[in-house]
Amino acid sequence: MPFPQPTLSLPLLPRKEVAVDFGGGELSSDGGWLLLALADQKLRLTRRLAAAMTDPRAQERLEHPLEALLRQRVYQIAQGYADQNDADSLRGDPLLKVAVGRAPGDEDLASQPSFSRLENWVTAADLERLEWLLQDLFVEQCGAAPKEIVLDFDPYDDPAHGQQQGVLFNGYYDEHCYLPLLVFGTVDGGPQHLVGVVLRGGKAAPTAEAMGFLHDVVTAIRGPYPEVEIIVRGDGGYGVPVMIEACRALEVRYCLGKARNSVLLGLAEGARARAEKAEGLRQERGSRRRAIRSFDAFEYRAGDWKQPERVVVKWEITYGSPNPRFFVTDLPEEQGWTPHRVHGFYCERGDRENRIKEFKRDMDGGRLSCSTFLANQFRLILHAAAYLLYQALQVAIRAEAPQDELAKAQVETLRSRFMKVAARVHERCRVVRIHLCSSFPNRALWQAIAMGLLSGIT
Repeated sequence: MPFPQPTLSLPLLPRKEVAVDFGGGELSSDGGWLLLALADQKLRLTRRLAAAMTDPRAQERLEHPLEALLRQRVYQIAQGYADQNDADSLRGDPLLKVAVGRAPGDEDLASQPSFSRLENWVTAADLERLEWLLQDLFVEQCGAAPKEIVLDFDPYDDPAHGQQQGVLFNGYYDEHCYLPLLVFGTVDGGPQHLVGVVLRGGKAAPTAEAMGFLHDVVTAIRGPYPEVEIIVRGDGGYGVPVMIEACRALEVRYCLGKARNSVLLGLAEGARARAEKAEGLRQERGSRRRAIRSFDAFEYRAGDWKQPERVVVKWEITYGSPNPRFFVTDLPEEQGWTPHRVHGFYCERGDRENRIKEFKRDMDGGRLSCSTFLANQFRLILHAAAYLLYQALQVAIRAEAPQDELAKAQVETLRSRFMKVAARVHERCRVVRIHLCSSFPNRALWQAIAMGLLSGIT
């Protein structure tokens, strides 16, 4: 075919013209869609999502089956195209077509109105089954015989600027918002896996929906693993009687933050005195040590608590400024859970909060602009599904190349450096041939991950 007339001539080389046109043929900048499709097939994720939902459409007249709609929407979210409107410009992308299961020369994929209808026909019963599915997917990642599973409960604020159902003004965050609840699970000290996400109104208490979710996920875990130790971990919003009693009723351990009060400060007098004495010595010696810490543990029972609880205190003085922190826990000291170890275990939440940043920022988990509450809950599940695909890729990279810098990469780094690879698509009668960029710097790892995912597809 003749070369098209150049549309741009760029003065970038001293002795040669640089001519730019858009005549490159069937190209895509998102070669990572292929890896997402393989990870999806390995997990059977979108197939199981579709099986958990009802489809009210006349099946004999469908142009876009439910599973194909879910694949397209989840893959687009995973690659950074979170808006429904993005489907209008991407529905003809040859690589996205292949990933969804349609040949490049076939009809285009679904457009924005199809996804709007999809998100608004979902029922409360559908959403309940989808939440159970996410929990089942986590349990499948727990291995043959896990010894310890830690469940981290954390909310995050999602500012809202419209009239979405359930959005209310929250005085703590000083904004109109939703307060979704994210739960992550850690198996035997390994990587964190998303367990589930629950949409909540803007004025929801920290423990709202948490007890019901905890009951469901503990039931799901106890089925195949009746002897595994489960520990619930959360910040000060969860260190309240209702959450403690829920943990005790389910026979799971807990390590929860506890807001300070005058009684706790009085019981922590020993830790405070030791820290102040050490701080005085530091000042006398002119030491450059920044923080002084003292730990202690004691029993404490608030007025509405059914029984005394073990409370651990960390009294820290940083350049003369005290910063006491309290934690309520039933982790037994006779099993090695000293106050110092309890504090260290609680502080591991800091890394788990990075998963919230990944979900909210990298996976656009705050893009909840539907008018109805149920539609926005469904959006959260779609974003959770996209995040699960990336977590599957992260696990595969750590297993294949644990020393590679991408083995510790978060979602946005993986997307920009590993998933955004140019591809040329050629369709013939019997084969669709995809040529990835020859100069792609991570081509060897990309191919190894693809082969590893292929081997896991049954």
